[in-house]
Amino acid sequence: ATVTDAVPTQEQLKLFARYLEARHNASEMVGMGPQDYASMVGDSPVDTRIVEFRDPRGKLVASCLTDWGQDGISAVYSFFDPELVRNSLGNYIVIWLIHEAQRRGLPYVYLGYWVSGSQKMDYKRRYHPIEAYGPGGWERMSDRDSR
Repeated sequence: ATVTDAVPTQEQLKLFARYLEARHNASEMVGMGPQDYASMVGDSPVDTRIVEFRDPRGKLVASCLTDWGQDGISAVYSFFDPELVRNSLGNYIVIWLIHEAQRRGLPYVYLGYWVSGSQKMDYKRRYHPIEAYGPGGWERMSDRDSR
């Protein structure tokens, strides 16, 4: 994997568009054009970077827009080649983020909101420990709570 500055490229945009069409074709994001993608990637007040994953030939197969903080890495949006769905690239990205946070001495990887019952967000509950933010702040959820 290569961590790059948050500068959108045509290669990323093409992969992003293919991913949306295959995985989220009913989403309003499908109609995003180059300017929309550039805004999503480049308009950030925090330390935003893109992690690129390439196959042995150098072809971009997955990417993750990330925010980097003093205590962790936040996965903003991940996308990958829909033809390689059997390669579990989404899981690979999450595991890479966990290892990279550990390598850098960062205690947290934030995968974003998890909504119970949302099929598209359900993968997040497979990673433990999992915490939820509520009235008392961040609290660790039990395996039973995240089902």
